[in-house]
Amino acid sequence: MRLFHSPGIKRLGLLAAASLLSGCAGTGDSNETQGGHIRITSEPAGAIAYADGAELGATPLAIAPGSHFRSGFVGFSYRYVGKLSIKKPGCETWSTEVNDAILAKDIHARLSCDPNYQPAAAPSPAQPAGTATGDQPIERLERIEALRKKGLISEDEYKRLRARIIEKL
Repeated sequence: MRLFHSPGIKRLGLLAAASLLSGCAGTGDSNETQGGHIRITSEPAGAIAYADGAELGATPLAIAPGSHFRSGFVGFSYRYVGKLSIKKPGCETWSTEVNDAILAKDIHARLSCDPNYQPAAAPSPAQPAGTATGDQPIERLERIEALRKKGLISEDEYKRLRARIIEKL
């Protein structure tokens, strides 16, 4: 039987082998992007970006995805995975699940912000932090509760301030 020795079958076999090998080699685009940097921007600027809960910094910023997102096998391919969140006081948190496709290009987040939001006023230099003239304990407790709800202070900071206010009663 000379079926496998015919020139057409040999060429077809070589063509199939070349196709398989070139498919395994890929273009390298994925690795080039993952090793590079991407820019994270937001509107408004100055929001804080987080990779899986770890703070990256204020926008705009440039990061190397491989330094901040976990990687591993997803199915049969090795990929970056995680969650990118962008937060700013007075704005709704923007977040997305990331993968290689999202981390292959720059990311821009448009935050939905409250136009009436007023940041907490910083105490004047002559006035110690946490005190205000004519400030009643109930007003101070309400103020720190509002700060906690807006995400401007952590739960631990809230508890510490609350304890300090109650202690002075």
